[in-house]
Amino acid sequence: MTKLFNDKDFWKTAIKLAMPVALQNMLTSSFTLVDTLLVSRLGDVTLASVGMCGQWGWLMNMFIFGVCSATAVFVSQYWGVKDKAKIRITMGISLTVALIVSLLFFVLSFSFPHTVLGLFNRGEAADSPIITTGSYYLVIIAFSYPAVAITNVLSVVLRSTEKVRLPMYVSAVTTVTNIILDYCMIFGKFDFPEMGVRGAALATVISLWLGVAVLVIISAATKNILITNIKNVFGYTLNDVKIYARKAVSVILNETLWGAGVFVYNLIFSNMGYEYYAAITIQRSFENISYVFFIGFCSACAVMVGKAIGKGNIEEGIQNSRRFLTIIPVSAIFIGAIAIIFRSQLVGLFDMGNNISELTISSAKAIIVIYSVMMPIRSLEYVFIVGVLRSGGNTYSAMKIDLASLWLFSIPATLIAAYVIKAPFVVCFIVMYVFEDFIKVLLCNHHYRSLKWIKPVTEEGRKGLEEYLNG
Repeated sequence: MTKLFNDKDFWKTAIKLAMPVALQNMLTSSFTLVDTLLVSRLGDVTLASVGMCGQWGWLMNMFIFGVCSATAVFVSQYWGVKDKAKIRITMGISLTVALIVSLLFFVLSFSFPHTVLGLFNRGEAADSPIITTGSYYLVIIAFSYPAVAITNVLSVVLRSTEKVRLPMYVSAVTTVTNIILDYCMIFGKFDFPEMGVRGAALATVISLWLGVAVLVIISAATKNILITNIKNVFGYTLNDVKIYARKAVSVILNETLWGAGVFVYNLIFSNMGYEYYAAITIQRSFENISYVFFIGFCSACAVMVGKAIGKGNIEEGIQNSRRFLTIIPVSAIFIGAIAIIFRSQLVGLFDMGNNISELTISSAKAIIVIYSVMMPIRSLEYVFIVGVLRSGGNTYSAMKIDLASLWLFSIPATLIAAYVIKAPFVVCFIVMYVFEDFIKVLLCNHHYRSLKWIKPVTEEGRKGLEEYLNG
C-alpha cells in the first residue's frame, strides 16, 4: 500500500490535473447554488418549479456529458501519442452531436413549456402556480442550452489535453457574472427592473453565453489546440464518424438512459408533493458542491489512465486506477461526516427569507444525512464507471453495469416503495440509493478485476496490452 501511494510524480500530476477541474466545478456548482439560494427567497413554489426546470435541463446535460465522456476517451488516448489531427476531428464530431441535442431541447422547452412542467405535476391544472412559474423560467433558460453544449465540449478537449486552467477561468467569469446579474435582476437592484424568476433565467443565459465568448477569445489569443482551420474540425468523413460511434454510442446511450432513469426518480418524488421536491432541490445544491473534489480527481484519473493506456503503458494505467479507487472513497468518508455535522446550517442557508415550509426543511436535513452516508459508495461507483472503465476504452461494459443497476433494480424498487407499499418520502429516497449503488459497485469491481476494461484505441496501446498479457 505504501508503494502504491509513495510516488511523487503521481501526486504532482494528479493534483495538477484535479485541482483546476475541482475549482471549475466548484464555480459551476456555486453558479447553481446562488441561483437556488436567491430563488428560495421567493418561496417553496418558485424553488420547486425552478428545480424542475433544472432537472429538465439536466436531462439534456446528461446526453451532452455522454458526448463529452466519449470525447475524453478518444482525446486522452490520442493525446498520449500527440495525434492533434484526430483530436480536432473528434472535437468536430462531438460539437455537432451536442449542438443538435441542445437545439432539440431548446425547441421543446421554448414551444411546450407547460407540457414539460406537466411531467412533474400530474393532476395539476395547466394554469397552476407551480406550472405557470416554471414556464416563465423555462422559455428563457432554453436560450442557454446551445451555450452549455459548446462550453462543455470545448472544455473536455482542453482538460483531456492537460490544459485545465482555461475552463476554470471561464467558470469564474460566468459564476461572478451570474451572481451579480441574479441579485440585480431578481430583486430589481441598481436600477434593474424587478423580474423575479424571469430575472434568474435571463441572468443565467447572459452569463453562459459570455462564458462561450471568453473561451473562444482566450483560445484565439493563446492559439491552443481549439484554434485551427475549420476544415480540420468539421471536415470529418463518414469513416471518422464510424470510428467515433463504435465507442461513443455506448457512452452517450449510457448517460442519456441513466439521465432518463434519474428523471424518472424526479417524477416519482415531485408527484409525492412539491415540498418534497423543494427539499431535493436543496439537497442537490449541496450535492453539487460536495462532489467537486470527486469530479476533479475522477477527471485526473480518466486523463492519466487513458493517456497511459494510449501510450501502451498498461502497468502504469492499472497502478494509477488503483490509486484513485482508494483515494476517492476514503476522502468521501470525511466529507460526508462534515455534512452530517453541519446539516442544519446547510439547510438554514435556504430559509433566510423565512419562506420555506417546515416539511421542506426537515425533509432536506434527512436526505442530506442519507446522501452523506452513501457518499463513499456513490463516489466509488463514479470513479469506476467514468474514471477507469471508460478511460480504458471499455465503454460498452460500463454502460451495461450502469444501466442494469438503475433500470433493473433501483427504479422498480423505488416505484414499488412509492406506489405499491406507499412508503414515506425518506424511505423511498433510501431505497433509490441502496438498490442502485451497492449492486453497481459489486458489478464494477468484478469487471475491473478481470482486466477486460482495457480496450486501447491506439496502435501503441494495443501492442502494449498484448505485451502485458503475454508477459
